[in-house]
Amino acid sequence: MDAFVNWIGTSSLHDWINLSPWAYPAMEIVHFTGLSILFGSLLVIDLRVAGFANFINMRDAMKFIPLAMLGFSLNLFSGAALFSWSPETFVSNTGFQWKMGLILIAGLNALWFWFGEHTKLVKLADGEQAEPTAKVIAMVSLLLWLAVISVARWMAFL
Repeated sequence: MDAFVNWIGTSSLHDWINLSPWAYPAMEIVHFTGLSILFGSLLVIDLRVAGFANFINMRDAMKFIPLAMLGFSLNLFSGAALFSWSPETFVSNTGFQWKMGLILIAGLNALWFWFGEHTKLVKLADGEQAEPTAKVIAMVSLLLWLAVISVARWMAFL
């Protein structure tokens, strides 16, 4: 881990985020926008799958998956830039450690959803309910991302 922290702390990304007066605020805007796109999309998908938004067609809800992936990609890019500002500060922050752990678990949950339930869900007829496994995955997804958001807000105070 030390080698990675040293490498990114001496990278051109680190120089850019530290030397440009607008880079860090711009990346925060991109990060917040990505999170909004990601979480908004997941609300549509997960609430429908969990059975709380049955007025949404399941196939239409699944069309939000690429948008959620776009939001996550924006967060990945901007998060790397923000991290490069002071990697040693972030890796020692308990909130950051929790955030990364929760994102890893959320990613595994998303893979379970994609490879285990997604193909079944797109075949459901209008109004048909998802299987219990899919509902659990959807609720876990929402809880994990709410936890990620909450822990991220606490990073500044830890």
